[in-house]
Amino acid sequence: MSPQKAEVEHHEGSIVLDVEKSAGSSHSHQHAEPFCNVPEHAKKVSNPMAIGFGAFALGAFLVGITNAGIVTELPQGVLGVALGFSGMGQFVCGIFEMVAGNTFAATTMLTYAGFWISYGVMFSSGAGFMTAVTAAGEEGMHELHHVIGLWQIAFAVPSLVFFIGTFKQPWIIRLVLLQVFLTFFFGGLGGLTGVAGLTKAGAWVSFTLSLTAWYVMTAILWAEEKVMNLPFF
Repeated sequence: MSPQKAEVEHHEGSIVLDVEKSAGSSHSHQHAEPFCNVPEHAKKVSNPMAIGFGAFALGAFLVGITNAGIVTELPQGVLGVALGFSGMGQFVCGIFEMVAGNTFAATTMLTYAGFWISYGVMFSSGAGFMTAVTAAGEEGMHELHHVIGLWQIAFAVPSLVFFIGTFKQPWIIRLVLLQVFLTFFFGGLGGLTGVAGLTKAGAWVSFTLSLTAWYVMTAILWAEEKVMNLPFF
């Protein structure tokens, strides 16, 4: 009996599956093997900045709402996102940018990954930081505000350096780094001086920061998927 040929074609993916087998002798049956001709997928370089900006946006959104007291004022509500997504996402983005040789992007992303990780460590019960503050009573809360203020001012310093470094980049990137700096700066001053208005100002800037960072993430993703090209100012 002549060989029977089964052929399946998927033209959209350029996948051709060609299977030949013989119903003749046992010898031909033993040596007939399926033949799969699947072309290699087109390789392209991914853009890790999408996950980096997305991770930053979600964390900034929750921190802004928390510090503004819109829903809750408990910082522990941000812990899961800070450690499980914001810190991890920006760390992964920073490593990939470093491998790609993009020193500026790698430094910024890894710096803010450290911010989210330190946020999770400071406010987690296992670290013992909040336990010591609670045990110290009112004086402990006063010191807590000073520590948080100093912590944010420390991150405001490199954020100012990063913002100046974006002067030759698109306006939307400059806006993101400016908002990051103002978030840390106002929040830090509010903690050190005890002026609640400054802390609220930092919270609202953090909220607008999340919207801007989400816009950048969306522009990157939609352009790659050829959905639409959002203006990248």
